Amino acid sequence: MVAARSGRPYVDRPVLDADRADRLARSAAMRWNLAEPTLLRASMNRVYVSDQVILRVGHVNGRGESQLELTSRLSEREVAAPAVARDESLADGDLIVTAWWRAVGVGSIDWTSVGRSVALLHRGEPQELVPGDHPIADPRTFPWWDFESLLAECAPRIDANALSAIRLLLDDYAGWDEWGDDELVLCHGDVHPGNVVIGPDGPVLVDWDLLCIAPPEWDLAPMSVWSRNWGGDPAWFEAFKQGYGKDVNADRMRMLGDLRDLAATLMAVKAGLSDAERAAEGQLRLAFWRDGSGTRWTSA
Repeated sequence: MVAARSGRPYVDRPVLDADRADRLARSAAMRWNLAEPTLLRASMNRVYVSDQVILRVGHVNGRGESQLELTSRLSEREVAAPAVARDESLADGDLIVTAWWRAVGVGSIDWTSVGRSVALLHRGEPQELVPGDHPIADPRTFPWWDFESLLAECAPRIDANALSAIRLLLDDYAGWDEWGDDELVLCHGDVHPGNVVIGPDGPVLVDWDLLCIAPPEWDLAPMSVWSRNWGGDPAWFEAFKQGYGKDVNADRMRMLGDLRDLAATLMAVKAGLSDAERAAEGQLRLAFWRDGSGTRWTSA
């Protein structure tokens, strides 16, 4: 197994200049003879729809074409990755736009099939699947997993009971980030319902921006806790596990699932330092750590 090529993932910062991103999306649509793009959603990337094509605009740590090549290689090995609509990217500095065919399917997600795709990914050799200049991150370096720094920044907005519960959790999970090279696989990095769409031939895993080298539990942990706070059906994870078809370390999966939800909580609290709406969301999430239950969280 190869080590991470970069501490940073392919995308690790949001697009803050919406006007600049809009202009780049329109320029790409003109070059590729597409209809006027319409904003679909904005998170780390700004995502636009133009006829049957999706345009993704984001700040990337690398070339736009390397991600196009990555997903093409994955598809060749029957990993359910999005289909490339244009074989080039356009750039405005480090702001890149790429084009993908829009997944148009009907019905519900077949989570068994998603589990099979993740298993195929984990069995693959990174040297064969990932272009040589494409970043493969070490997820332990992601800033949203730096719990001590986040707590130092957010502590004034966290009540004493929630803070005490969070501290106890982190004490219990000390050493969560210690793993051996022989345990590592190539991971998608963010497998959850928001990153699965239904294509004409079944479910497709999208958003490969957090591609990383990690234990397999990294890709199973989000779904393992999705029914707890995010409104998922427990049957989804059972089907996912069936499709994955291999035993994993249950203790590590539990730790990573809990810590992922903690990271999502602290990032909402941090965002709330300057955004009243996110502040309310952060307080809603803190109720889970304080009380062990609470209202379902909004989707992150």
